[in-house]
Amino acid sequence: MQFSRRSAIGLALSLWAQAENQAHQHSASPAAKADYQFKFLTPAERITLKRFATVMIPPSDHSGGAASAQIEPYIDHTLANAAPSLQRIWRSGLAGWAKAKDANAELSQLAANEFAPKSKADQFFILFKTALTAAFYTSEEGIQKELGYQGMAFLRDFPGYQGESFSTPPNYKPLLKTRT
Repeated sequence: MQFSRRSAIGLALSLWAQAENQAHQHSASPAAKADYQFKFLTPAERITLKRFATVMIPPSDHSGGAASAQIEPYIDHTLANAAPSLQRIWRSGLAGWAKAKDANAELSQLAANEFAPKSKADQFFILFKTALTAAFYTSEEGIQKELGYQGMAFLRDFPGYQGESFSTPPNYKPLLKTRT
């Protein structure tokens, strides 16, 4: 059986989803605890993680971005409960990124291959982006401050969508090829 890059990415993302599910079953959210004790990530790995996460989700007018979202405990908690193969992927990926002098340049280079990954670094970028998105948009910083979610509030009247109508541009070509 041949193992393709696409299969590797699929497997890694599947392992991440399983790890998140497993982590959620073990205990409450680690970000809720001010005295969270890291179980997987080393201090150097946490620095690398935060450095790249801050570039990917910078502060905005609404929130402090990834730097304020306490993503490190979330990712650590998930990885502490993850399969050893996924833990090895993260250790290797973060070790490679720790050597990068310029996080912006490194991420720009990796993002160029996002839809056709050519290396393990490209594959780790996709996995990292998935984990970072989950960590940020499930935090108070991401869901409430950045997105403006206000919870399950009662609305007496529903105003409906007030924005512009959407239409597909005439020269639009989908990125993915259709199956024949």
